[in-house]
Amino acid sequence: MKRIRPFAALAALSLLLGAAAPAAAETSATLGIGIKADRGEFVRGERITLSGVVRNAGSSILIVDDYGAYTQNVVRLYLRDAATGRLLLPRAGAPRSAVPSLTVKPGESKPFTIDVGTLYDLPAGARLQATAVVERGSENAASRPAAFTLVEGIEFTAKTATLPGDDSRLYRFALLYWARDQVENIFLRVTEPGRDNRIAGFVSLGNVVRVAEPTLSIDARGVVTIVQQISRDRFARTRIDATEFPLHVMERNENLLSADAVSERITLGLVSERVAAQEAEKKEESRGLFSRHRTRTPADDKLPSAITPRNDQ
Repeated sequence: MKRIRPFAALAALSLLLGAAAPAAAETSATLGIGIKADRGEFVRGERITLSGVVRNAGSSILIVDDYGAYTQNVVRLYLRDAATGRLLLPRAGAPRSAVPSLTVKPGESKPFTIDVGTLYDLPAGARLQATAVVERGSENAASRPAAFTLVEGIEFTAKTATLPGDDSRLYRFALLYWARDQVENIFLRVTEPGRDNRIAGFVSLGNVVRVAEPTLSIDARGVVTIVQQISRDRFARTRIDATEFPLHVMERNENLLSADAVSERITLGLVSERVAAQEAEKKEESRGLFSRHRTRTPADDKLPSAITPRNDQ
């Protein structure tokens, strides 16, 4: 069978996914595919994933693989800029299929995940529509578009540094903020200013409370330390090994207390002790005279002579 060139396939798909994208339904009665973005917004640098399902209602098996006769079976991903309507070109050396391997027997449906970053270089601020196409030989089926946005993030602070053993490359470590799904989050993104701001590493650091500004430091060993407030009285400290990429989280401690919280706990402790002492004093007073003037007991004989009670006759 004659193979379709990638640019010809893009041109054909641009016609298929034109202005009437919602009407671009399955072209095969036996194959079906659907996708959705795992988030509505992604911060540039984090892993962008789409979740999907392939349905095989035919009588023959669907095998996506690089082996032999199965190389004509693929799952392709096409991205379109929602503002301009233009299709994006895949990055050089992108995998042939968006899903490396997949086996769907007749009557089955199988889930899959697409890592968009392995296929495309994505510009920040872009609103994108993704369409997946499953092909089995001459059969194919297209999904409905799934929309997502790529955001730059709001920068808290940034530092530039070289790493141990490599003084020739300068890296920029930036703490970024973005709120999504009703949660405020921060991220660490490492870029190389001298190489067109290529993203070298990215770590999601979880939620943040914007009462105290997060701090970022880098020591001589290439260890990045980030401290962020995660609740009213609690901080998290994350230590990251930046000597190699991808970045490796060495330690995460989410039980650090703020100075105000420590002060508050000490104050509460002192108040509790004072209240307990007052209650004990009231109980002693309620017992009357004998609670304050005790008689001599055998245990008193064991006291040092300097403080042993005396009976004056």
